[in-house]
Amino acid sequence: MVIMERIYLLLGTNIGNLEENLERALRFIEARGIRILKKSKIYKTAPWGFSEQPDFLNLALEVASDLTPDSLLRTLKEIETQMGRIETGGRWLPRIIDVDILFMDDLVVDRADLQIPHREFFNRPFAIRILSEIAPDFQPPGRVARITDLLEGGVDEGIEIYRD
Repeated sequence: MVIMERIYLLLGTNIGNLEENLERALRFIEARGIRILKKSKIYKTAPWGFSEQPDFLNLALEVASDLTPDSLLRTLKEIETQMGRIETGGRWLPRIIDVDILFMDDLVVDRADLQIPHREFFNRPFAIRILSEIAPDFQPPGRVARITDLLEGGVDEGIEIYRD
């Protein structure tokens, strides 16, 4: 059994009691045997992709797990469903919880149902900014730049620290 460390997740919510949604998601993650190693501050972020919706609260996690990428994805989707997320088939819509796999060590997966690194990570300045708090020196697979090197001007636009 191999334990993968340096698994990075991004959690987001913009429906209901946002702080409680994040706290519940953390409890569900830990209850599934996924060990939380680091947690970022909670950030308030402007919606990305479809702006006609409430702002999000987001946080990043570094976790350790012996789950395969497919098992981790399935586990995170089950957590989203348990928390009341309804799959609408639409992207970028309001949600009670969203848990994205950003990275799993230096693993690369490129399939229709799973893409690691996350397919939109490098296009989302807010995600880069949040992850840089807990993994500034992480070097994404296939990149020479570290996460902190990816921070550019304007990366703080639409993002603010909500709570430590």
